[in-house]
Amino acid sequence: MANELSIQAAIAHGRERLQHCADNPHNEALMLLQYITGKSKTLLLAYPEDTLTSAQVTFYEQALNRRDQGEPMAYILAQREFWTLDLKVISGVLIPRPETELLVEACLPILAQQQQAKILDLGTGSGCIALALAKEFPSAQIIACDISATCIDVAQYNAQANAISNVHFMRSHWFSEIHGIQFDLIVSNPPYIDEDDVDIDPEVERFEPDIALFADHRGYADIFHIIENSPSYLSAKGTLIVEHGWQQAEKIRQHMADNGYTGISSSCDLQLHERITQGQRTT
Repeated sequence: MANELSIQAAIAHGRERLQHCADNPHNEALMLLQYITGKSKTLLLAYPEDTLTSAQVTFYEQALNRRDQGEPMAYILAQREFWTLDLKVISGVLIPRPETELLVEACLPILAQQQQAKILDLGTGSGCIALALAKEFPSAQIIACDISATCIDVAQYNAQANAISNVHFMRSHWFSEIHGIQFDLIVSNPPYIDEDDVDIDPEVERFEPDIALFADHRGYADIFHIIENSPSYLSAKGTLIVEHGWQQAEKIRQHMADNGYTGISSSCDLQLHERITQGQRTT
């Protein structure tokens, strides 16, 4: 590639390089150029004759190579939008999904009635759930935990970057380091994929952390652990809400019922797949 390249030529080159690995290679090329130049999409398209510096050309080619190898855009850009937040994500941290915003939505009517609620986010990853709830309910008291030190570091960075101060992050394997506290709401997007699942996106399987994706017992082990142990950490009539795979809702509802939860219900995503299930602790 040339030492200097016009924006127009860079878009064309990126579109060609990404045509076999991206659903929308034009948009992805623009996203990379926005990241590299610090310019908006509008500005890039308005001045197609502007040129990239030699360093920017090199960086662009490296980014195209990474994407060509299947690496998710979120890791290349080190950024992902979630809810109303801009979040840092890096290798070793699960990339937040639009489906997880459904979990946040399911929490809103509960917290609207109890805005000073105590909330526990299990397996926080980038901090996306905890920080979205904290942004919506600044008087809530939130603990967010993860077994990964990398995740905790990234989540703390995201809290500072978004000026959110009502979340305490800590390392914990599920409930292992949670002592002497009861919560009005426990939320989690735990690992729920069967290790033998042949339908998992190869890009996800290759690049995202296994510990955040896969669970034993056909994907149910961690969710069942959370269901079985949450009553000890929930206040009277406290609520547990979990995200899960689109074919798992029936067994999760049954396991909640078997463990004494009431008011059990599931919510669907835009494809009408049940992806979120919640239940309330009995008094």
